[in-house]
Amino acid sequence: MTPDHLKLVTLPSQLPALKLALKNAGAKANRKPSLVTATYYDSPDLKLRRQSLTLCVQEQGTRRIQGLRRFGSLGGGGTAGGEWWDPIAADRPDPTAGISGSRLRAIIDDGELCPLFKTQLRRTFHKVSTDPSFEITAALDEGQLCAASGNAAESVCELELELKRGDPAALYDVALRLLDTAPFQMETQSLPERGYRLMGAEFAAVTSKPLAFDASMTVEAVLQSVARECLGHLLRNEAAAISGDGEAVHQMRVASRRLRSMLSAVKSLLPVEQYRWLQEELRWLAGSLAPVRNWDVFATDLLAPVRSALPADANLEHLAAAAKQRRQAVYDTAREAIGSRRYVELMLKLSRWFASRAWRDQPASERSAPLFAPIGYVAPPLIERRWRQARKRSKRFAELSQEERHNVRIALKKFRYMTEFLGSLFNTREVNALMKRLKPLQEDLGHVNDVCTAQRLINDIDRPADNDATALSQQAGLVIGWHLRELTHTEARLRRDVRRFRNAKPFWRPASPVIAPAIVIDAASPSPSTQAIERRDVFVRGEGGQRQRMDAGREFGGEGLIDEPLARDAALAGEGG
Repeated sequence: MTPDHLKLVTLPSQLPALKLALKNAGAKANRKPSLVTATYYDSPDLKLRRQSLTLCVQEQGTRRIQGLRRFGSLGGGGTAGGEWWDPIAADRPDPTAGISGSRLRAIIDDGELCPLFKTQLRRTFHKVSTDPSFEITAALDEGQLCAASGNAAESVCELELELKRGDPAALYDVALRLLDTAPFQMETQSLPERGYRLMGAEFAAVTSKPLAFDASMTVEAVLQSVARECLGHLLRNEAAAISGDGEAVHQMRVASRRLRSMLSAVKSLLPVEQYRWLQEELRWLAGSLAPVRNWDVFATDLLAPVRSALPADANLEHLAAAAKQRRQAVYDTAREAIGSRRYVELMLKLSRWFASRAWRDQPASERSAPLFAPIGYVAPPLIERRWRQARKRSKRFAELSQEERHNVRIALKKFRYMTEFLGSLFNTREVNALMKRLKPLQEDLGHVNDVCTAQRLINDIDRPADNDATALSQQAGLVIGWHLRELTHTEARLRRDVRRFRNAKPFWRPASPVIAPAIVIDAASPSPSTQAIERRDVFVRGEGGQRQRMDAGREFGGEGLIDEPLARDAALAGEGG
């Protein structure tokens, strides 16, 4: 998925509904349907796949084209996005082909290539033109993906929308109109990826990708980039999650939490109703996925070690079977959520919101103006705020209740997310040094939380209506008690790690002289006119503590570009507070 491409998949049984939806959306076929066959090749040990490349020979009529592409790139020819295409004469790969051949020869030896799978598709191109302000093409593929040898096969029914001209919002508006008539899912996996899966490749959970920003980028540009990565992270784990991979479900939940965390950090800059809707929907999604992670942790991290230590205890086997049953139930609930219309609609609306920068739909004001400020100025107060929240909640850690320690864990997680988003703007060594202190603390707090969560999960296990229920409860208590005893040994380490974190060097606080993009308002309740003037001022603080006034409008290209909470935290960061 990119801002100008969107791929949708549905079941063959829904093909009539999809065609009707295209018709209702004003789409008209602008070419005759064509038959396209593509055979995909690799070495027996999959050298190309290990290099994240796919090789195919496409046949369309008498034409044959050889294509070498990187996984994740979109079709269309050329070399943009990691694609190399050549016309060839034979119906097999040609290592001497001009553009793709040289790259192929660097990886594959002569005679190594063999066919793995092929696609046979009937492709129809449509033009969607319900509005002269945009132009969208739709390529409908219907057919089959099958192994080159053997009987393995699956149906293909895909619609790829491409924005040729106009506002990106139009692309998602068309998709939402299609959803009113035909059920479908958004697809991030390419046909070659599906082909390798057909040949036995396993689904694999994927983690988030690191982000890198330039200090001159605007806050809204960074917000778009973060959102694109979070949504991509979420969607790339969909297929594996549906197949039953617990880690993929967890990664989807992580992606939604990371996105919620970023939105929360810039809450004051966003329209209130938009922010409320975003948080409600993302909270629903995370809540639908959370039980899977909880039961996975219970089975693998909490119950398994006790079973290993006490293999002769038959009641532990009964507890494991009951937990497995409950685990399967929450997996089914998660799959249902991922396959629901609400989920697809959420993904489309989220993508539309970020691609079209819908937050601009609000009056220009001091409140929204920081969206257009350079991220280099706004990043320190954003991180400072999360840092102060974490330090405040972890104060007198030894005296905190379990609920209060849970709040510490959440604050640390938000601080880590913000550091991951914006850490590229600062000294890498200093960022890594602080994160090194944070990691063991988060792991220990996470384990404590898992044990506490397990105590609640026990109540959800279906118990038999006879004496076995008592034995099951006793074994559940044994598992919890086992880990509670272990927690007593980690307490000293936890307190030490909290101290180390609280004393860590804040990498985002600049050395003198300090330029703090702060709004400074005198404590003596200035008059409205004075306060209005102060709100437009940014002060430069030199080594001697003196203040020199800079005009915020000239510095950022407008007036009042830092909102008051961000400005206050920036001032505190600059003063080493």
